[in-house]
Amino acid sequence: MNETAGTVEASPSSGVMSVLWGRVRKLRTEEFLFLLLFIPSMIVTIWANYDLIEAGIRSRKIRGGLLRLFIVVIVAGIIPLLDRFRGRIKNRIGRSTADFFRTFLPFAVCSAVYTNLHDTVRFINPNDIHDKLMAIEEWMFGFQPVVWAEQFITPARTEFFAFFYTNFFVLTVVVSAVLWIGGKRQEARLTMLGIIICFYTGYVFYVIFPAAPPRLYYESLGMFSITLTGGEINNFQNALIEMMPNHASRAAFPSLHTGVSLTVLAFAWKYVRWLFWILLIFVIGLLASTVYLRHHYVIDLLAGAVLIPWVLWVTPRIDRWWKGDNEPYDLGVSSR
Repeated sequence: MNETAGTVEASPSSGVMSVLWGRVRKLRTEEFLFLLLFIPSMIVTIWANYDLIEAGIRSRKIRGGLLRLFIVVIVAGIIPLLDRFRGRIKNRIGRSTADFFRTFLPFAVCSAVYTNLHDTVRFINPNDIHDKLMAIEEWMFGFQPVVWAEQFITPARTEFFAFFYTNFFVLTVVVSAVLWIGGKRQEARLTMLGIIICFYTGYVFYVIFPAAPPRLYYESLGMFSITLTGGEINNFQNALIEMMPNHASRAAFPSLHTGVSLTVLAFAWKYVRWLFWILLIFVIGLLASTVYLRHHYVIDLLAGAVLIPWVLWVTPRIDRWWKGDNEPYDLGVSSR
């Protein structure tokens, strides 16, 4: 820095940082949270790929990580552009479409952080805890609930529970979608923000407490005597799991199926009471399916439920903190 006539000349680097920070501050809360978690996950994914190459390993252990990163960067780059070009769109439907995608795309890229975690969580923290979860189950119940549930397995029941499990992502967005269609866009966005925060909180715990689901860990111990077989829905669900990096091998604790579905219920109770009672049936079926289909330990479900008070408390507060005021974002339609 040069000091002349009582003035301090800012360095070029500080000017660049100021410009970058100014652009970051224009992001919405959910967009900033994505940036906050995606950047370290991206760095670790690249690092993990480089480490494998340096070790001479040509494994598909980290499947498509770099390709997914590229796609997510492209999609994430579209989000701020939607706001830039929204003002130039004269057509009301066009502006409404831009508002819709800017509100819901952060959920799509949030899922990308999830897939990158499957790639790299064991690379970050190799200290698995599934054996401890198994011990806790034994201490709590005197048996293993997932193994105990084998007595109820039939192809028809497997198909029944696969239906509830497969509809998880529909359940995740349905309250926000109903609110948006009903013109309550601020509430739709706040609901989506709460769901995204629940996901991100769970991701942090996945890294701290890596645990394989019972379908993998118990299978490795030879604890299952019955194979889950169903119909087309169950086959579709299994195909989705096959598409997940490493078969979603370290995403058990806590259960985000529980945390997110209960978050959805909480926002439904608050904003769309009539929908709450319909969704309650699907949530109960979903929670039962996670144990029946061997995706979660019971303790995972309890841990997922504990996320709810945190999500409901932090969501409006972090939104106000990031915005710096109580003024809602311009979403095109007043909620009142």
